[in-house]
Amino acid sequence: MNGNRHQARKPGPKEDTVDPRYMVPGLSRGLNVLALFTRATPALSLVDIARGTKLSRSAAYRLIYTLDKDGFVRRDEETRKYRLTSKTLSLGFEYLHSQAITEIAQPYLRSLSGRAAAAAYLAILDGWHAVYLARAMPAVGLVGNLQIGARLPAHMTSSGRVMLAFQDDAQLADIFRRLEREGRDVECPAWQNFCTLARADRRRGYVFHRSILDPGLVSLACPIRDHASATIAAVTVIVPENASDAFGGEKALRPLVADIAAEISVRLGYRG
Repeated sequence: MNGNRHQARKPGPKEDTVDPRYMVPGLSRGLNVLALFTRATPALSLVDIARGTKLSRSAAYRLIYTLDKDGFVRRDEETRKYRLTSKTLSLGFEYLHSQAITEIAQPYLRSLSGRAAAAAYLAILDGWHAVYLARAMPAVGLVGNLQIGARLPAHMTSSGRVMLAFQDDAQLADIFRRLEREGRDVECPAWQNFCTLARADRRRGYVFHRSILDPGLVSLACPIRDHASATIAAVTVIVPENASDAFGGEKALRPLVADIAAEISVRLGYRG
């Protein structure tokens, strides 16, 4: 017998083998910096970034400085800590649509839009902005011109207000400080009024709102909760005021939106 007949074949390279010739270390390090920002650690100092990336402070500073100037992070002048901006959203915009919340919500938004003859939206809170991730439009035609990816001042929209309502006191105060600093072209209410409105919205459990940004439109929003009972998003219907009145107004819209928000919440693990 041929002694080499059963000789093992030399294994080829594994699919996940990294070829250093094609790696761009600077890009890899920059992405690692972005990955340090999480829900648990939304604000990081230069020391935190250097420690998390195992780089020197000078190397970490060059990375975070570049990300800051490119608009992916911003530096809080008071705390000297960095936070992600919503520009990061644009990096993975298509990826967002593959995520559980948008994927789960889309058929419910279509159902809500059809039943209410209104535009239905899914929004999340990003700092002091409500950011709209998904929508469904009624067959009767376009209702407003709010596009997916739009960012609006949270305190001026029903979806934003209902999400603000369920933030804890520390989170609400942080959002207000950021609004004061950054919202130069936005009407900022007094802190007391900001809190009073949030508390009233929380007691009510939903927000019915006549649009300030698009006069003639009304909207109604309810919160979406996750497995930990945290408010992570909002579902909203937007409709011309005369159509809302004909449909039955706030009284008729509220149970429709509340039921859809509750169904999405259950799909996300919420158990009341």
